[in-house]
Amino acid sequence: MTTIKAQSKKSNPLPPQILSRRAFLKIAATASILTACGQNPAGTPTEPQETVEVPTDTPESNESPQPTATRTLRPTATMIPTPTTDLPQKPELIKSYPATGKSKVIHTHHTGVWSGNELVPDAIRQMLDASITQLTGLNDAREAWKTLFKPTERIAIKVNAFRNSLIWTHMPLVMGVVDALQEAGIPAEQIVIYDYYTSELETANYPVNKDGAGVQCYGTDNDYSRDWRIADKSVSLSNVLLSCDALINMPVLKSHMLTGLSFALKNHYGTIQSPQNFHSGKSLNLGLPELNMLPPIRERTRLIIGDVLAACLHYKNAFPYWDADYTGDSILMSFDPVAHDTVGFQLFSDGLTADGGNPTAASRMSEAWFQNAAELGLGTNDLEKIDVVETQLT
Repeated sequence: MTTIKAQSKKSNPLPPQILSRRAFLKIAATASILTACGQNPAGTPTEPQETVEVPTDTPESNESPQPTATRTLRPTATMIPTPTTDLPQKPELIKSYPATGKSKVIHTHHTGVWSGNELVPDAIRQMLDASITQLTGLNDAREAWKTLFKPTERIAIKVNAFRNSLIWTHMPLVMGVVDALQEAGIPAEQIVIYDYYTSELETANYPVNKDGAGVQCYGTDNDYSRDWRIADKSVSLSNVLLSCDALINMPVLKSHMLTGLSFALKNHYGTIQSPQNFHSGKSLNLGLPELNMLPPIRERTRLIIGDVLAACLHYKNAFPYWDADYTGDSILMSFDPVAHDTVGFQLFSDGLTADGGNPTAASRMSEAWFQNAAELGLGTNDLEKIDVVETQLT
């Protein structure tokens, strides 16, 4: 079986299941828990969780804790689309999960995804195929990808390759997505993997390619367009994103010393020119949700795939500030970034607690921006409105 060398992983295994209702509410009692792409820049754990056993040869809530205080947001109408009661709209064929009234988050495990310190591409592809069919309700993985992405579109994949970190979105997972897109009819040259700087992608061992044949991979490298405001501050967006028609957000699960958690929503701090301006107070608690509500991001986002093949539970005060200290066997997939990150926070909290840590501080740092994201209509952090589907592969 072919393997690809991946980032170093430590000996602490990621617990294979999500937090139970009782365990999650116990944490919440201490502190309230919550944590692409066109040429024109204009323009949800639940009651008993469902477990799906999927053979690898044929891949096919708890009550939401309330924050101590809430605020009524008054976003500028020209900046933020009017929230609707519906979940984010996807292609017309994808109707299986809105019919339930819940946001679906697929949590797929594979016991064979790691072989020593290497990731197994075949196992990753099985995870992706099982996840996409569960999420869309379509029986054939290729048809599911074809329903979400068209051959005429240019597809951006936002990864996390931050320079002060030694844990990045795992390249074999990203390559699995690239392969699936090409099999669905997307030409390689119409797929671009991006982050903040090209040099960061090189350090993370991504195959940089800015203008050659095949899949494109490069950083924004100070190529931005200005025209937006979030949290009363100007913000510039990556022209890599703005030159595309559709976006796949692929974060890796990490602790953060100022925001509590870094996952799908915060992954777009790598899409703006000055992320350092949005890490505290109003600029964080309003800015992070408003960033993800900007039409160039929200309207292009077709899919969120969260990397929990490894994670960073403990921020360090010396370089590298983030490193893999937690080994997992799973990925998350959803259309709803808030529901995705709500489940991601549970996994983070569960792993941190198992490792002897305390998630209370992260809960306090993240609760306001989670709540504000939900109030803006970006998605749901109400665990009663999140359908978590546990899928186990072997």
